[in-house]
Amino acid sequence: MPPSSGKSKLLLDDLLDGDDGIAVEAAIARLAISGRPALRQVLQRLKTADQAHLPRLLRVLERIGDPSTLAIVRPLADHASPDVAVAAVDALGALLDARDAAVASAALDALTATLLATTRPEVVRLRALEAITNAPDQSPSHEADVVEPLRRQLRQDPSEALRVAASGSEAGPRPEQVIETPGPDVLSGTALPADPETLRQAIAAHAADVALTTLHRIVERVRDFERGLAPERAEPWRVARAAAHQALAARGSRLAVYDLRETLETLGPQTPVGMLSALQQVGDASVLEAVAEAYGASDDAWFRGQLTTAFRTVVERERITKRHAAVKKLAARAPETLAALWG
Repeated sequence: MPPSSGKSKLLLDDLLDGDDGIAVEAAIARLAISGRPALRQVLQRLKTADQAHLPRLLRVLERIGDPSTLAIVRPLADHASPDVAVAAVDALGALLDARDAAVASAALDALTATLLATTRPEVVRLRALEAITNAPDQSPSHEADVVEPLRRQLRQDPSEALRVAASGSEAGPRPEQVIETPGPDVLSGTALPADPETLRQAIAAHAADVALTTLHRIVERVRDFERGLAPERAEPWRVARAAAHQALAARGSRLAVYDLRETLETLGPQTPVGMLSALQQVGDASVLEAVAEAYGASDDAWFRGQLTTAFRTVVERERITKRHAAVKKLAARAPETLAALWG
């Protein structure tokens, strides 16, 4: 259930005043889930927030992806602070698939201007290139007459990093993302490695040594990257994302439960086993409806068995009774499914 106005205010207080990275990430996730009900308060705080807190608010706007934020976000891509500018670029990137073609085109124009501004920091320009080239298929940036002319121009750019990035093929991440060995830098870097297996191996080897917020950010980056890929190319990246989820779950973190829920809703039986395992480990009441819907929509016995185990584990761990609002909702909408899952 989306937070009320009062709860949104408390979440924003946690977001802006908290020093606990986990609490900050949780506040971002909950505000993003709320969407438009929290948007007005986020925009109000954005007007008065200091430089250190602007990126946090912009990350909420990125996750919400509301077209009405364009006019506020666009100027921040030129901010003197690279951290603020990068967060603004990410928020603009989320608008590239806006239903309103005018908004999507305006976001693309803003990103293009940032990308081609040779006086801007390389990290900001590289992030703009990443946003444009990784945009969803329906985005205007996927038109052939947009990306290729930009690449050609960037191959003559004064910045070596931009020249290298522009020389990358369309088959995968750009050369600046290529990392040969799966060391811990793979997890803390600002870009994904070229090979999903490299990322998966790095998670397996080093996940226990990095911040939970780093693992959460990997989940978000891989998910966003998957959106621009054909199904057969997305699958290995999805496995890497599942590894990040398992690493979070192994440490008891619920930072990315929302992504587990949304992935189950979208993929159903194609949800990676690692994500189903993580769902069982850290799922809460918010996942029960998605589990029940996936169960009712599938006739795969193995998949149903996994969902039943996850459902019952969550119910037992969270001490959820049939008086809980989520269970009452299921009882009204799908009583037979609830009976089968409840056991």
